[in-house]
Amino acid sequence: MILLFSYGLTTLVLLGFAISYVRDKRRIRVGMLLTFGLLLLAFSLMISLIQVADDNSAVRYAAALGALGLVVLLPLLVVGAGAGLIYNARILWRKEGLKPKNLLTLGLGLLIFVFLGLMITTPLWTTQGELALPIAIVATITAYLGFVFLCYLVSCVLYNLVRPRAPRDYIVVLGAGLKGDKVTPLLAGRLNRGIAFYKKQEALPYVPPKFVVSGGKGSDEMISEAAAMRNYLLEQGIPDEWIIMEDQSVNTLQNMKFSKKIMDEQSGEGKYTCVFATNNFHLFRAGVYARKAGLKADGIGSKTAFYYLPNAFIREYIAILTMYRKWHLFFIATIVLMYAAAAGLFWWVEQKVDV
Repeated sequence: MILLFSYGLTTLVLLGFAISYVRDKRRIRVGMLLTFGLLLLAFSLMISLIQVADDNSAVRYAAALGALGLVVLLPLLVVGAGAGLIYNARILWRKEGLKPKNLLTLGLGLLIFVFLGLMITTPLWTTQGELALPIAIVATITAYLGFVFLCYLVSCVLYNLVRPRAPRDYIVVLGAGLKGDKVTPLLAGRLNRGIAFYKKQEALPYVPPKFVVSGGKGSDEMISEAAAMRNYLLEQGIPDEWIIMEDQSVNTLQNMKFSKKIMDEQSGEGKYTCVFATNNFHLFRAGVYARKAGLKADGIGSKTAFYYLPNAFIREYIAILTMYRKWHLFFIATIVLMYAAAAGLFWWVEQKVDV
């Protein structure tokens, strides 16, 4: 009965994932449904294996050995992840400089070791269990945030697998900061990805898409990001009449909203097709903002140096958490309240027993 329920629930969750994916890939619930569905599938298979093991000693020993290996491997993976993040921070500083935005991998790596140390040493310096409740709360919240991070990564991978096809009427290239009046290597990567799509469409042959270069002028920039991107495209042989500048936006949501307004004015609302170009780590969140702006567009992602990815994905994850902060705060508050209620009930029962 349990096995039937487990497989039934797994099927429903994976079916929900398939429907959500087809409807709109730009939602984090797509990654959540797939992750939860795969975890349920693993649980169902484990129950099936246990049932088979009851009648087969060889399977029982193999399952026990696998479980032991998992118990040993999981802590090693956590320690390895913490060490890898700290090492990555060192590489990032050497190549990109010691900046606040480059401290995320170091911070997460150190937090992993602090948390592991806390979990290991707690029994040694408390015998009354005073910290049992707060540690349980912190551990559960950490597990929740870890699950959300896993779902976010799954959503990113799924969205990066999307391959928008030509022909398209426009390519929106999202700004990413400048070095003086020149584009940075990161922004050049976005532009080059757009140029590759442009040339591919031109060779099919179709009328090539127009570029909408989107980005305003920051307080520390000499010119607008749109102007610098236009100059770069001209240097790469893109005709000036095929470049449209949107130079008022200061964030990704405005990139999408203001670019949509320009394309609506030029082609009519809903009467054009487009893609947006950004870095692969930024692709999913940019897609979320495109949906919020009412822009029917998927993205094409440029490759990013591997050493840069961990810090970039952590930064994107924090931005996703902030975007849906009300939901996450609700779940975290629910966790705290559930533990508080359980502790209160336990205390009340103890008082009744003592009486």
